[in-house]
Amino acid sequence: MKQPKQQYSRVKSKLKRMTISILTILILLVSIHYLSTANLNPVIKPAIAETKQDITKSNSHQTNLSTQDLSYVLINPKTNQILKSHNPDTQRAPASTLKLITGLIAIDALKTTDIVKVGTEVNVEGSRLGLSPGDQISVQNLLIALYVNSSNDAAAALAVKISGSIPAFAQRMNEYAATLGCQNTHFTNPHGMPEPGQYTTANDLSKIALRFIENEELMEFVQEVSAHVQWTDAEGILHNAYLQNTNRLLEVYPGDKGLKTGTTTEAGQCLVTYVSRPDGDLLLVLLGSKQRYEDTILLLDETWAEQRPKAALKGLAKDPRSLILSPGLF
Repeated sequence: MKQPKQQYSRVKSKLKRMTISILTILILLVSIHYLSTANLNPVIKPAIAETKQDITKSNSHQTNLSTQDLSYVLINPKTNQILKSHNPDTQRAPASTLKLITGLIAIDALKTTDIVKVGTEVNVEGSRLGLSPGDQISVQNLLIALYVNSSNDAAAALAVKISGSIPAFAQRMNEYAATLGCQNTHFTNPHGMPEPGQYTTANDLSKIALRFIENEELMEFVQEVSAHVQWTDAEGILHNAYLQNTNRLLEVYPGDKGLKTGTTTEAGQCLVTYVSRPDGDLLLVLLGSKQRYEDTILLLDETWAEQRPKAALKGLAKDPRSLILSPGLF
């Protein structure tokens, strides 16, 4: 009689386990159904709408820039999408930001090992390396001076070496800019010192900057925080110079890859900035600022803050359950 009772007990225990398993499966199925898109919509739609309103509000928010009389264009360089802009097509003096195109032409026309014997073209005002007529210097050292020290005499030396004169090189600059789609730009010299008829726009300069960041060799120069250059004078005496980059955001702002500063009384404070991070890249062209570093940081920080929730919302739209699976969104 004990054997049937033991069999009954085993069967009963097995049925109990099966019942629990079936109930567990049913609960899971009901839960999955409840978490489906249709059932999550009443909860998620208001959250999405609220977040989108916050983003729209942030986009329309008047950033506390140093002046409203400036121009900027902020671009995703991977897609060429304009994320922010203000007075993007206003013609402005470019100052030394136009040295981006000076280097683009130079790197195509010359070898970095070429030696340049300079003439009177190096007698130019503004930021200088200190070249004198008769000095000899390599193209490599001229490019370093051009982008680390923003040397106007280096720009003039490159221009005359390539085209024979400053006006001829300026014509070449304008032709090059036109091939990039610049429609509101006219250059008259290779260094950016103010002259009548020399102007560009934030939008046009962004096209030049986009081409510049594609050139790995030039990008190495603009990321140099400090550098050493040398040349010989007409008597064969060796000269050395130790330069500090004019771009104060290098090694300060996370992901900053440099590009170009520019300052004149006419142009104001200008800065072209390329930032590359694991979560994306940004290119900002800022002209006519009163506080270029503060304005640049404000615009970049604001854009990073806006882009992250937008990316999260895209994922949420594809699968609302990602709201449950992606902590930290709200």
